[in-house]
Parts: sequence; C-alpha cells; structure tokens
Amino acid sequence: AWYQRRVRASYDLPASESVDVKFREPVGYGNKDYHEEPSVTPGGLRLDKAVVQGNRLIIDFEKHACCPWETVGLDPDCKNYIPQELRDRGISGHTWCEWCEDLEKVQKKSPSITGCLCIFCFPGFLLQSILCATFCPISANHPLKWLPCCYGDWHHGIDKWQRKVNKELNKKDMHVKLKTYKPHQKAPHSLAKAQRIAGKDHNYEIAMMEIALNAEESRKLQQEPWDNGVGDGCTSGIGRFL
Repeated sequence: AWYQRRVRASYDLPASESVDVKFREPVGYGNKDYHEEPSVTPGGLRLDKAVVQGNRLIIDFEKHACCPWETVGLDPDCKNYIPQELRDRGISGHTWCEWCEDLEKVQKKSPSITGCLCIFCFPGFLLQSILCATFCPISANHPLKWLPCCYGDWHHGIDKWQRKVNKELNKKDMHVKLKTYKPHQKAPHSLAKAQRIAGKDHNYEIAMMEIALNAEESRKLQQEPWDNGVGDGCTSGIGRFL
C-alpha cells in the first residue's frame, strides 16, 4: 500500500485509481529456480559461460588464485544460469546453483600460487623444492591434510564434489569431470581460454569443467584421466584430482 501511494504521487494519479505493482522476486527466492529465463540469448550468447563441443559442455575453471585471500574457480555468473542442456534433462536451476556454491566452498581450500612458491622455494630454493617434491605427500588424503602446508583437503573436496554431482548426473546419462591440461594448447576451446592463456608459458596448467551430455560420451569421459600432460609423478603429487 505504501509503495502504491508513492507510485500514484510520482505519476500524479488520483487516489481512487488502481495501481498494478509487480515485484520481481530476488534470485533464488523461495527455493525456486535461480533463473527461469533461457541461459542462451536470441543472439546466441551463452550466459552460462559454457561452450558446446560435440556432446560436451566446456566451462572455464581456474583452479589456483595468485594470492591466498583470493578465491577462484567457476565464473561467478555460472551459478545464476543453468546450462539449457542440463535443464532439458530435468536438472533444476536451484540444484545447479547449489552445486556451484558447494564447489565455491571447496575452492576456498585451493592453494594459491604464492603459497605454493613459499612452500617449495622459500627459504631453501632448489634444495627445498627437491626435498618437498620427493618426500612430502602434500596432496594426499591423510590425517594432516588440513595443515596450511598441505593441499589434501582441497583435492579430497574436489573428488567428493564430483562424486556427489555425478550421483545425480549419471542417472540422466550425464557426467562431469574437472580436468587439467599442460601445455595449455592441449585444452579444448572455451569462452575465456584466450584471456586465460595470455602471457602464460608452457608451464601453465589450465583446468576445465567438462560435462558429457549423453550415455556414450559419459562412458568416454569417465575413462579419461584428470591429468592431461601434467605428469606429476612426485610424492607431492600423490592424491591429486586436478
């Protein structure tokens, strides 16, 4: 009623005239789908940040931030627009957003580039790097994985997240996997790939989220490793999932 009076005053309408005021519910209100409108515009722009390659969706996923206080992963807009291919198979926008938010929480445990350099290179430089790589299982799922110098809680979280999501996707003949490519030329095309590899050399490990959209492609993706060229055979790489 108060808002209707304000509308009447703004447009100089008589008090007796009815005013139809419609409020747009905020995103996620009442556990409804987070966006009812299509994730693809009439011009073909995908608001979900996905690229279709054959029977797969390719979505950019940045696994490491530069500094410890930064959180990376999916583009922040991804959770607001469920890919139409998933919606058509019965996945709700609310479920998709929940999955993305769960992954955001996992990403808060992701090691930063600065942190990795400190652990492997400071203060012992080359000798410290050799010792850490040879004797420290920093990526493994062990009782001390929660320590700041270990990444096992992050890798375990990635594995746990994929299992949870695939439990639902597999029922609909779909499958998701986070994969790492090195060098970045091996990676499939994605919306932000050119921007991500700009200024990066062959040591840059680029990660992608890949979603298979049918049964045959799902079986194929399940057989593919997360490691595409990384070849981390050191003790420090035991337990990696990305």
